[in-house]
Amino acid sequence: MNFEEINGIQTGSGLKVVIYGQEGVGKSTLAASFPGAVFIDCEGSTSRMNVRRLPKPTSWQMFTDEFEYVLNNAQAKGYQTVIVDTFDWAERFALEALCTEHKVSGIEGMNYGKGWEYEKEMIGRFLDRTDRLIAAGVNVVLLCHAITRKTTLPEEMEEFDHWELKLGNKTTNKIAPLLKEWSDMTLFLAFRTNIEAVDDKGKKHKATSCQRVMYTTKTAWWDAKNRFGLPDRLPLAWESIAGIFGPPVAPPLTPAPSVQSPAQQLINNAQTAGIPTETASPAEFEQIYPPNGNTASAPAVSKPAERVQGIPDALADLMQQSNVTAEQIEYVSIDLRHYMAQGMKIQQFPQDYLMYLTTIWDQVLSLIQQNCKDYVPF
Repeated sequence: MNFEEINGIQTGSGLKVVIYGQEGVGKSTLAASFPGAVFIDCEGSTSRMNVRRLPKPTSWQMFTDEFEYVLNNAQAKGYQTVIVDTFDWAERFALEALCTEHKVSGIEGMNYGKGWEYEKEMIGRFLDRTDRLIAAGVNVVLLCHAITRKTTLPEEMEEFDHWELKLGNKTTNKIAPLLKEWSDMTLFLAFRTNIEAVDDKGKKHKATSCQRVMYTTKTAWWDAKNRFGLPDRLPLAWESIAGIFGPPVAPPLTPAPSVQSPAQQLINNAQTAGIPTETASPAEFEQIYPPNGNTASAPAVSKPAERVQGIPDALADLMQQSNVTAEQIEYVSIDLRHYMAQGMKIQQFPQDYLMYLTTIWDQVLSLIQQNCKDYVPF
């Protein structure tokens, strides 16, 4: 059997990301900035956020079914990232499913600690199935809470606090390693307090400020990793990691095929029948015989389009300059190209998609001119 060698960096696949951190540090907010994000919100933490989300799962079966839904509808609905918020809450569904299957009231009811092994196998199968989403170019992001545990190093005698994924006490040594091994990037989000001395001898200190940061590399105090050469510590902001994901993935907008005018159709029919025709252009024909039957048509009176709020300024400027309305952008994105779901407003479109439109504005404007009858340029 012959195998073809593949060289170079492979692109086009989604990334596997684990994000964990202290309560209120901004895990969901960071995840919402991922391209084409849709949440599977297991604990209701995004109820006050303007994000796309699937129904809150109530069982492990429903949880895994929603992953299948994202896989089957990624292209139609523009899903580029699926986010579990949070995975330690989703773990509860796995434990409930195992207890129901084995007819026990709790996971400890299975003899010889087999319940924890069964859970490890169940979570492992779930992580394996995410490979289909990764292959389809969809990022998979698992959010988790963080917890501190006392630990020691072989070369040290003293205990110290170590931050790690908040999974069940009995499963930490089984499930947490699975997630970290599976991921391309594990980020630890935390509050970093800045301390400065308040006396000349440096014995008294006070806290001066608190920053939100994310750690990308494992230390003795927390778990983290990345395969992209990131600095050990970064500001907690999407811009710190946005370069890993590259430009938004979206099919190019190409103008729809032009429709022949009635005048051109008449000329073509005459030529097909062998009837001699004048060499006048269709535009001249339309001027002599306008479609409405009048010898002259009044120029359309345009009303300047109002500036659209809640979208990137770059796109709002282009729309205002070209007299394009929000409804026309929605028509092109939803009804014409099917990039977004029915009923979505332009303010609900992913920010990276809206910025992508600014890079192909000439094509977008051409589509609007050809397909939106209500479009009137200045």
